[in-house]
This record gives sequence, C-alpha cells and structure tokens, in this order.
Amino acid sequence: MKLSKPIVFKNIFNIFDDNRGFLSTLDIENLIEKLPNSSFNFAYQLLSFSEKKHTFRGMHYQEQPFTQNKLIVVHQGSIVDLVIELENKEIDKVLSFEISAGDAIFVPNNYAHGFVSLTDNVLMQYFMDNKFSQENYKGFNITKYLEKEYPNLDLIISEKDRKLISY
Repeated sequence: MKLSKPIVFKNIFNIFDDNRGFLSTLDIENLIEKLPNSSFNFAYQLLSFSEKKHTFRGMHYQEQPFTQNKLIVVHQGSIVDLVIELENKEIDKVLSFEISAGDAIFVPNNYAHGFVSLTDNVLMQYFMDNKFSQENYKGFNITKYLEKEYPNLDLIISEKDRKLISY
C-alpha cells in the first residue's frame, strides 16, 4: 500500500471514564475499512508510554524488506505527530498533526515517524504490518527542526535519538 501522505482519523473510539479510570472501545475492522486498499494486516503491535510532556520520540522507520505501515492510536493524552517522506527529507517538508486521545493516524511505510508529547502520561498503541528488524531499523536526528519549531520547550530526547544522523 503506497499513500501520498498520512491519514488522520479523529474520534475513532469511545472513552468511558469514571472514578476508577477509563475503558475505551476501538473497532479495528471498521477503521481498517476506511483505509485505501483496506488490506492492512497486523503483524506486530507495540505500546508507547511517555510519562512527561515535551518528550520527543523519532524519527524512525524500517528499510526493505521490513518496511512498516503504521496505524497509531492515541489512547491517552495529546501529541504533535511528525512525519517526513523518506524520498524528500527537506526541513520544510515535515508534516505535523495534532492528535489526542480518541484519534489515530495511518503512516505509510515511505515515511519516517516521530512525535512530541503535549501532555503528561501519553499512551499510544501502534499496529504495524511487518515485524521489527534491528538490521533494517533506521532513523535520523531532527533536533535542529525541533529547536526551530518549539524554541520554548525543554524537550526530552533520548541519547539514542540524539546520536542518529542529522537531518
């Protein structure tokens, strides 16, 4: 499946909360039917939890033969999702989407992905159509872009992401 850009889905599930916490419902089959070509198969899932707001994770992707289309669901909190088309890695080509609990984004396999948490306690679930491959796992450092776009934020960035090749 090759898309020209990511697709954002707003309010794709219901959240039922009370004094104990919350329960959320997500109809994956219905969501996949909204994707062009509706042939997304889940091979791999992961959960991402960012305890502190202004945490940056990214920009990551996998190369052939382990490219991954990603369906990312935000279960708790808010983020600015960042994507860059791998064939066009220019600083002005970073796409950003503000999404919150109840929203999802589909990121095609020809994009690198990352995000900045806007709130504490961000919980996200990734559904991917290919397994993780350490050999094919890649990324690049967009610290200069982040400093330009978010000059007043004291971003939390892992040493691993800082050491990636600069973008």
